[in-house]
This record gives sequence, C-alpha cells and structure tokens, in this order.
Amino acid sequence: MNKSMFNYCKKHLRFTSHTRLKATATLEKLVEKHSIGTITDGYFVFDELDKQLLIETVARLYDGLLLSDEFPEKKRRDQNALHHSDEKANALKVSEGFVLVNSLHSLCLNKTKTTNNPLSSLGQFVYASEINTVEHKQIILVENLIVMANLSRLKIPEALAGALWLYRGDQQAHKQTGCAYQLFRRFKESHRLVCFSDLDPSGLQIAMTCGAQSMLTLSNLADLCVENAGSGEEQEWFNQTNAKAYLNNQNPLPQQCQLLFSHMKEKQLTLQQEHMLAHDLPLACYELI
Repeated sequence: MNKSMFNYCKKHLRFTSHTRLKATATLEKLVEKHSIGTITDGYFVFDELDKQLLIETVARLYDGLLLSDEFPEKKRRDQNALHHSDEKANALKVSEGFVLVNSLHSLCLNKTKTTNNPLSSLGQFVYASEINTVEHKQIILVENLIVMANLSRLKIPEALAGALWLYRGDQQAHKQTGCAYQLFRRFKESHRLVCFSDLDPSGLQIAMTCGAQSMLTLSNLADLCVENAGSGEEQEWFNQTNAKAYLNNQNPLPQQCQLLFSHMKEKQLTLQQEHMLAHDLPLACYELI
C-alpha cells in the first residue's frame, strides 16, 4: 500500500463501515492486492469486516500505523529491515535519497574535509539526509552530468573555485538523484546558491525555479553563436514551446535572463553545456533579481 492509496482510504473509508462507491483504479488495486472490499457492477462495496481488515492491513504493513496517522516518510531498505520483514515496503529505491556532489579540490561536508580522487571522476554519491553542514560558500546546481566530470575545464570566476557542485539528476534510473533540489534549497539562507544550466529556454526556466539566487552562464552573449557550436540544424529552440511560454509569461524576467532570452529569440539558437566545455567559453555569475 503506497502513500496515495493510504491517503485515499484515510479520506474515504476511515469514517464508514458500510459504503458503496464508484470503482476507481485505486479501489480496484485495494481489492486486487489486499482483498479489501469487492467490485460489483462497477461499484466498490465496503462493509464492517472490510473496515477491520483495512485497519489490520495498514497496521501490519507499517508497524502499527493508524488510519488517523500521517503516512510515514520513506526509509532506506536497510532501515526498514530493522523493523519489517518486507524491507521493500515504503522504501526508497536504492539510488533514491543519494546526491552526486563534486568540487575542484576537496569536499568539505559535515565539518570533514575529503581530498578528491586523483583520477577523473563524476564526484561522490552521498546520502543527502546525512549532510548537516556544507563548508563550501557556494553550491552550484548543475543541469548536465558531463559538467561534473569536467570541472577543471570550466572557465569560471575565481570566486567560485571553492564551490560545491551538485548534480540535479534526470529521469534515467542510473542517474536519478531525486532529492538534489531539496538539498539545494535547504541551504538557501546560509549559502550562495548558483544554477548552471544549458543556455536554452528550459535552462533559464530551471535557473528561475530551482531556488538559486544567481546563475552561471556565458559572460559574452556573442558566444551564443560560437563557431561550430550549432553545426547541423538547430532543434532545441523550436522544441521548447512550454519553456518559452513560461518565460514569456514572467513579467519582468531577471535582467540577465531577459538579455539571454531576447538574444536566443533573435538568433533562434541555443547553446548546451557540452559546447561551453568544448569551446572553452568564459562564464560569469549573474544575480537572479
């Protein structure tokens, strides 16, 4: 039983022992997976015995949880295994809860300094909830994984040399770091948060919505048309309809975002982080105000 099903039962079945509801996907799963209630002629039928079974099922699955309680937060499988025979029940995926971090020289987390591996690497996967303090002054949220392995190649302002770089993750299972945004925003009051994304409408939208106070991007707008960066037919500008609509609806855009968006619109070009790396393009930091 997941959080969605629990909350549905809490809302619709907690205060009744006899009910007849139009069958939904959630109710069909409740019958199929837990044998609670029956489906008859397109309706879910629930009685006193089903109510008792529902209460017992919730308590068994979640260590005495009541329908009046809040659904418990997910835990790691090894934490679940301390109290449950089914370590997978309401458990995080193995990679979920971890974030990928890197730095130019050393990682400084929880008042501990860790020297970087001398070999080229993407950084270190660490469990986000165990990060209590970050001794880097800036945290930079990165859109593309390739950046994490090439920090030394970036032409960044000297002020960012000691920053912590945090990969935001994506939808591919082997790269998923779903709690990166939460970790990033957790330090908003104490750190300078910077977003480094592609120079395209989606990248600007990420910068404006991730919680960053600043964005790292091209220092020279003319570099948008860098030679060979757009070899082949430009696709990204035309494919990002939703992001362009979002930016057009923001009034006003932060000054630098407006300059970048207007320049992209005029040239109908975008520039990805891979091109910034390949062409050694200088970067600068701008406030998102």
